[in-house]
Amino acid sequence: MAFLIPVVLPYKLKHMEPVKKKLEGYKLYVITFVVLSILTLLSVGLTHIRFATPVIIGLVMLIAVIQATIVLFYNMHLKFHDKILVVFVGVIFSLIVLVIIVTMLDFVYR
Repeated sequence: MAFLIPVVLPYKLKHMEPVKKKLEGYKLYVITFVVLSILTLLSVGLTHIRFATPVIIGLVMLIAVIQATIVLFYNMHLKFHDKILVVFVGVIFSLIVLVIIVTMLDFVYR
């Protein structure tokens, strides 16, 4: 029965090597929570500044895009998946932005 005991090979197989060191567990979620909280406080703070309204709206929208990107990459784990999935998500969000822009242009020029 000794021949049924698996033998440990002294070398590493190529598929057994770690691909990337990534954050796992609660540490990743705590870091993303802190970053998202800081960005939320920043966007709320920007709304209380009496400055040119279009500039403030643009900055708040930029912060919202950064927050959405953080959620997509870390909470939805897109950073650790195949690149083709990231491309598909990017194309979908580009189409959503295009539809919003076309709708806004239709509203403005009507």
